Amino acid sequence: MMTAPANGSECRPSDDQRDPARRGEMQVMQICTTAVCGGAARAAHRLHRALAQEGVHSRMLVAQKFGADEDTLEYNPLAPAPPALGRLFFRLCRRWHRPAFRKAGAYFTPDRTPIGWRLAAQLPACDLVHLHWVADLLDYRMLPRLAARVPVVWTFHDMNAFTGGCHYSGPCTGYMGRCGACPQLKTSAGENDLTRGVMNRKLLVFARIPPSRLVIVCPSRWLAREARHSLLCKNLDIRIIPNGIDAEEYHPMEQVEARRRLSLPAGAKIVLFVADFIEDTRKGLPLLLTALESIRNIPDLLLVTLGRGSASCLSEPVFRHLGVLNNIELLRAAYSAADVFAIPSLQDNLPNTVLESMACGTPVVGFDSGGISEAISEGQTGLLAPSGRAPDLGRALRRILEDKILRQSMAVESRRRIVKEYTAQLQARRHASLYQEILQRAPTQTAISKSCRA
Repeated sequence: MMTAPANGSECRPSDDQRDPARRGEMQVMQICTTAVCGGAARAAHRLHRALAQEGVHSRMLVAQKFGADEDTLEYNPLAPAPPALGRLFFRLCRRWHRPAFRKAGAYFTPDRTPIGWRLAAQLPACDLVHLHWVADLLDYRMLPRLAARVPVVWTFHDMNAFTGGCHYSGPCTGYMGRCGACPQLKTSAGENDLTRGVMNRKLLVFARIPPSRLVIVCPSRWLAREARHSLLCKNLDIRIIPNGIDAEEYHPMEQVEARRRLSLPAGAKIVLFVADFIEDTRKGLPLLLTALESIRNIPDLLLVTLGRGSASCLSEPVFRHLGVLNNIELLRAAYSAADVFAIPSLQDNLPNTVLESMACGTPVVGFDSGGISEAISEGQTGLLAPSGRAPDLGRALRRILEDKILRQSMAVESRRRIVKEYTAQLQARRHASLYQEILQRAPTQTAISKSCRA
């Protein structure tokens, strides 16, 4: 069992504030916008569950709770009003306070939110706060207050925390300065647009947080590199801890049975594409369609897609859209039913989908971009194509689809690599070690309060 160190105990709850059954365990509060909806939320929830075996009592605080997990608390911005009103207020606010997708040109979240101002006040007693994807929930003005109470770890699941509002910058490097004249924000009014104001406010907030009270975690080396190049995070403590998955939940199943469960043709050559929102251009579905056009002569070729969004572009008989599959058994069947998983993202962190596919023994083909190339071992667990090059992507898909022996060897190596390097338990062990390191070096509450008032 891991015992929280005595150093810095003034800023942590005393034993009489804790659950008596949990005394002696490190108490960590994971904060995420949703409990399990979305890739970042699923990654946070997997870590939350796995930490128990490392002697860490983890709880989650979310704005939208799904299910009856007793260790997941729901933040109510209107408390003591009924939780149902708080949920309704949250949904209305997240639509109102940020530019709509059609106006922003991409997913865009500013630094302030109408519901986040009571987050610090509703934080239960804990030793440490671990922020995850907190768009629409965290008001950045609350960060110094959180850091004054307990040390903060923040896992960046995308670039939003260190940009003027975009979640992925594309070719733009404005975040290395103060942003402005945003190429994504269609409502931009020049250098002093919304992104410049967001970045300036973030800089003021981060200047009020002592460096010892905030540690950044990035799941990929690519995202860590981008964060270190940013104006906002270049002087912060940034660590790299890859996401993990439950290799017992995601494991290979017989392909024939997997296809039967999903009513997919037994003899097809199946390419699988998965995205939370399939119309997100960053995810690269149009490029994948172009790549498939170049290999249409492969007999019985079939593209299967999963995710939210319109499937109007997938109307031909060689496409099958399965919509949203939230059931893990059905997701496992989808990965196992495929001959190859395609991830043509133009920019991405360390996608859960890549790890899930590999855990199910399905090789991956993707662009050499972001953290994708860190998970795919070229020629062993999959193949990489130059970013944005649809013809090269098509050639990589053809190679795997037409070489059964290669697919089989990649299936074995993909599963082996997940078990060795990307399990949720390994992720939890690394985080538990980081938590303990942070608590051992944490300064006293008095020193923090003086710094935050400065």
